[in-house]
Amino acid sequence: MRKIVFIIILAMLGSFANAQDTGKLSKREQRKLLKEERKKEEANAAAEYAKLVDYMVKNSEFVLEADMLFDKYGNSQPVSSTVNFISVDSTEGVLQVGSPMYLGRNGVGGVTIDGNISDYEFTKNEKRGSYTINYNLISPVGSYDVNISVSESGRADARVSGNFSSGSLRYSGKLVHPKRSRVYKGMAL
Repeated sequence: MRKIVFIIILAMLGSFANAQDTGKLSKREQRKLLKEERKKEEANAAAEYAKLVDYMVKNSEFVLEADMLFDKYGNSQPVSSTVNFISVDSTEGVLQVGSPMYLGRNGVGGVTIDGNISDYEFTKNEKRGSYTINYNLISPVGSYDVNISVSESGRADARVSGNFSSGSLRYSGKLVHPKRSRVYKGMAL
């Protein structure tokens, strides 16, 4: 009889202890909640950046900071995004390639072309949230056709081709607002 009473008391104490632990989460449950919170924060940040991309494209005010350049044959070269960029500011634009290790005509190991933007057009793919931007950059050294594809996350690819040459150069990088940009502009030709 004593054993049965003792077992009943232990069972009641055990169930009472378990009832108090319901407020606490196991490590697995904590990790799962943290993971869900991170996903929500990332989704909110992505939505905010998509709004910023929309604003930049519609107002023709952005900088494509390139981290990779491709030649006309598709050969790629990782580059510094601080000196390799395409800038658009309403009616003016800049194309620049450079190297932080060398000096060139522009002071940053490459070429800088300033010019006026004409025929700026963009289209939005509503399904994907991406954009296609086309414009001409008219400078003292020539005219350049620029075609930029931008995802809603801000990842962008741009193809630049000159009217006087058969080659093209492709920039790949991130679209950022000019106020957040960290590019260094060299001297223009």
